[in-house]
Amino acid sequence: MQQNKKVFILGSEGTGWSIDKDRQYTIQAIESIDGFEITKNIFKANIIYAIWWDRLTNTKFKVFNTIFKKKVVAAITSDLSHQEDKIKSLQSYVDIFVYANSKQKNKLLELGINKDNLYFNPFYVDEKIFKKLLISKEEMCDKFRIDYNKIKEKILIGSFQRDSLGSDLSKPKWQKDPDILIEIMRKLDKEIFILLLVGPRRHYIVNQCRKYDIEYIFIGDSSYIDNNLDDIDVNALSIENMPYLYNLIDIYIVSSKSEGGPKAIPESVLCGINILSTDVGFAKDLLDKEFIYNNSDEAILKINNINNESTIKSNIDKYYSFHLFSQRIENILKAVIK
Repeated sequence: MQQNKKVFILGSEGTGWSIDKDRQYTIQAIESIDGFEITKNIFKANIIYAIWWDRLTNTKFKVFNTIFKKKVVAAITSDLSHQEDKIKSLQSYVDIFVYANSKQKNKLLELGINKDNLYFNPFYVDEKIFKKLLISKEEMCDKFRIDYNKIKEKILIGSFQRDSLGSDLSKPKWQKDPDILIEIMRKLDKEIFILLLVGPRRHYIVNQCRKYDIEYIFIGDSSYIDNNLDDIDVNALSIENMPYLYNLIDIYIVSSKSEGGPKAIPESVLCGINILSTDVGFAKDLLDKEFIYNNSDEAILKINNINNESTIKSNIDKYYSFHLFSQRIENILKAVIK
């Protein structure tokens, strides 16, 4: 009887958020595939599957794989436009690159990666968790201790991504570009629109809201923001809470300059919520062009159109199911051991 090929999963964050969920779903998928099994011992592995590709650039790993020559799969989790040198450094020992969007694929081809070594598998978002909820906004407000009267007859705009640098919470993460979201909110009627902010490291955007008198609600312990303390271990909500927040809002806005996803796009669409996004990550792969904006003035026009029409157009059904995710991983694993 042929022995199962052993797969070691490389990469974790320890917060239970994005990367950790990628790890969880990848393990779950591999455990369902005949001929493969998970190992926690990297030395016993036949395949190293890096769900956080940056971990492969570590000098210790390079030395390890020079000696042990494992098969290596690198899942690309970010925008590569400013990381060309890192990718080039991986070419000699990564067997398969997994891309999540067409921008990543095009950049990998541009950098000389053989198309036969490229496999598509977008970040999985659990469609059993992220879905339209049949409960009232009043009930959702009660769940998060929000005064329903504050949002009643208002349009709630959501932003759930970290926007502040971990090393200096007073400064924005350039990748997330929170300034364009602030610009949009300043141009909207504050008698009508409220910004709902969730999650840790929202210091920069909360302080900008205070500075410009923007109506906002922050879910979490704001004393960490008041005292400029890191709240990464305090204000992170569980993934299971997020669908309630998506269902509470009317529009989600992605303002990023650089993304591998973001997962907020499929999460919003699966919850039946309208979304506007900059042209990052897989935005153009998943969304109709009318839901993509280039500047704050364009965003304002599209927000008004959304209010009048409110029908999200998306290709999400072509990408998201656990069956498809697992099937793609099976194809990747079988290809890497050929």
